[in-house]
Amino acid sequence: MSEIPDFPSITVPDQAASDRAAELRSALPQGFGMPPRALGRLENLGTWIAACQGHTPPRSLENVSLLVVSAEHGVAQREPAISTFSPGFAADVREAIESGSSPLVSTARSMDVAVSFIDATSPLTSTENSADRPASGEVDHEDALTSEQLEDCLNYGREIADKHADEGTQLLTLGEASRGLTTVCAAIIGTVCRLEPVKTVGRGSGIDDHAWRTKTAIIRDAQFRVRDDRQDALLILRRIGGADLAVMTGILAQAAVRRTPVLVDGLGTITAALCAQLISPGASAWWQVATAGSEPAISPALKVLHMEPLLGLQLGTGQGLGALLALPMLRHAVDALRHEGASPQS
Repeated sequence: MSEIPDFPSITVPDQAASDRAAELRSALPQGFGMPPRALGRLENLGTWIAACQGHTPPRSLENVSLLVVSAEHGVAQREPAISTFSPGFAADVREAIESGSSPLVSTARSMDVAVSFIDATSPLTSTENSADRPASGEVDHEDALTSEQLEDCLNYGREIADKHADEGTQLLTLGEASRGLTTVCAAIIGTVCRLEPVKTVGRGSGIDDHAWRTKTAIIRDAQFRVRDDRQDALLILRRIGGADLAVMTGILAQAAVRRTPVLVDGLGTITAALCAQLISPGASAWWQVATAGSEPAISPALKVLHMEPLLGLQLGTGQGLGALLALPMLRHAVDALRHEGASPQS
């Protein structure tokens, strides 16, 4: 078993606040034109936010942040064909986000969402030059991270979650932008869910048949390396994960500790969620899945997490775009409970 300290125990969202919100929803005046159950899953989203906040009716979601987490993966550097993205993909995404030229940023601005690019390798290097970011180990034959690096990345994720909780962030949305990440995620999900590589490998960024075979072999060999450690998420992260997945795992687990709800989006964040739930049982009660994408590994991961995506858009862009698109759903679900005459209760 891993020697990394355990995360604190998880407190479940406030069921009493959820029940009060459900009662409030049922009591909406007829003139609103929204009889009970007319809003489908939105009704559950409204009560979920109320439970996370411990307040009925739930407070409007005004302080929302999107975190786009990125790192380098050694297998993508060694086998560039497994991704159609250029070696400078992460640097390009960072520049587009920080300069404000990315369409993601303009969409976020229209929703009053703050966007941050998170370099997951920051705890591992003192340089600010993105070209010098250390890549994870080539997971098909060596460990992705050392024990010290894993601890540093998990703690970095914890610090990020704590910072947002301290600043009063009401909802975190989480995305990723890493070249080769789908390969690593397929290996982790295949390991945890006991699936053969052909059941989890996908086309990722749009690779050809030759690259698909190379990718499948990498996943096979990576899974073989952790075949006896299927339930030790920390060991799996260290041996066949990477800095981005470790940081996102830290963010998700600590956000649950700090009672901050999170919208996760896409294969990378769902893989981190799978690891975080294994490390901190009960943490998934604080998350919703915005979109799932089209990668084959996603479905078995969601089945283990007992979660269902809010949107079925089959997005493959990553970077949290699906979370931004799902955000209006949550805001509407909250607004439906904040009708005139509602009686706030703590």
